[in-house]
Amino acid sequence: MSLRLGGGFKIYWSTWTGRAGLALLIVLAIVSIYTLTVLPVAEISRQWNDPQHWADYPKSAPPTWVNLFSERRLLETISLSFTGARLSGGAKSQDLILNYQAETFPTYISLSIEGLEYTGTPPVLVLSVVRPDGYSVEAARIVVPPPRPGENPPITRYEQAPERVLISSSDDLARNLAQLYADKFDVLVSPTRVLQEGVQRYLMGVPRGGSIVPLDGVYRFTLTALQSSGETSIERGRVLIGGEAYGLMGTDVIGRDLAIGLLLGFPISLFIGVVTSVIVTGIGAALGLVSGYMGGKVDNVIQRLADFMNNIPLLPILIFLVFSFGAKLWVIILVFVAFGWPGLTIVTRSIILQLRESQFIESARAVGASSLRILARHIFPHIAPFIIAQIIFFTPSFILLEAALSFLGLGDPSLPTWGQILELGFRSAAVYLGYWWWILPPGLLIIITSITFVMISLGLEPVINPRVRGRFRA
Repeated sequence: MSLRLGGGFKIYWSTWTGRAGLALLIVLAIVSIYTLTVLPVAEISRQWNDPQHWADYPKSAPPTWVNLFSERRLLETISLSFTGARLSGGAKSQDLILNYQAETFPTYISLSIEGLEYTGTPPVLVLSVVRPDGYSVEAARIVVPPPRPGENPPITRYEQAPERVLISSSDDLARNLAQLYADKFDVLVSPTRVLQEGVQRYLMGVPRGGSIVPLDGVYRFTLTALQSSGETSIERGRVLIGGEAYGLMGTDVIGRDLAIGLLLGFPISLFIGVVTSVIVTGIGAALGLVSGYMGGKVDNVIQRLADFMNNIPLLPILIFLVFSFGAKLWVIILVFVAFGWPGLTIVTRSIILQLRESQFIESARAVGASSLRILARHIFPHIAPFIIAQIIFFTPSFILLEAALSFLGLGDPSLPTWGQILELGFRSAAVYLGYWWWILPPGLLIIITSITFVMISLGLEPVINPRVRGRFRA
């Protein structure tokens, strides 16, 4: 079974499945490296199951590119952000400009303030909106808490979690809009009706023909700090105009950006698949080598242990360990390793039983070679292609197994995986509600990743199988 590296790669490259599998593997590796180097993986993992972090995001929104195929253009979510704003001297303001051109109204409007610091008197933050028709209305007001006993300036607020105001649910804004429509348009509408029909409709609309229609044009959002003395600085602020579509891959029912979860699934899936398969193959092949070559009591002990482990049901043990130690990644990998090696040990032993009676092994024993040298220098090179093939063959199995466990709710909740995205989608009835962007992408990525390693395995078949190898020789 031994084959020189250059000749083996030539045979592998001559198969279309080998070329396609290697190309897909390179793409998966590039995306994984990009994700690990560009995205703050640890921070995203902490935020993934925190609903407060995703409170500003639209819920169950399809990706923005659906507008390319939709007759009715969906409003895309718009974020008006600023950083490092310094407001001082009485009443200073920060302006945000929105050129609104849409056929529909926003689903919500929110204001978020993070990392506020002030000296002097506590400020009052006031957000006002100047509409394209020139009319102005106060949209939100945030009263910053005063210093606590023993707290010295500068006073910091909203560091751990941003202060969020849902403008589209504001009673004060509903009253202001009702007054605006009565004074400027002679339209009598109650604040209760404004709230029921949607504050954002009246804020970004105009009465026409007995109904409210969108008012296109430039909107000016002005954030003002009212403060009698001192100054105020804001690390980050944002006005979010919630739409019907968001991002490249849409959002789920919590508002999580599915593009981020899908990207993080690449390195996590490859890590689980590759690391687990390498460990399982290493243990299984090593025990199979020792068992087949040594024979006797050693062989009997290893084989009985393999038979025992091979007949223990995996799922009940995994459920027990998850409830005992928690749904941690290391617990899942440990269970995969503990129950994954017996099959390979049995197969490797049968191969070694044939090789140890070969003439070249008998010759090595005759010249006084040690058992370790015979295993390392004479037997292992013959089964090395088989072991490498097993690593590649095991990888999709563990990826699918992890996805299945996550789908059953037994995955690590701190790590977003494709299986967990599918699990929440099915639990939230995404299939019945037509949220295809929540189900199809993670399912297709699991299939593509598995097919990648299957193609690589098929490409390795003529390399490790002498009966097939001759068909691919030049």
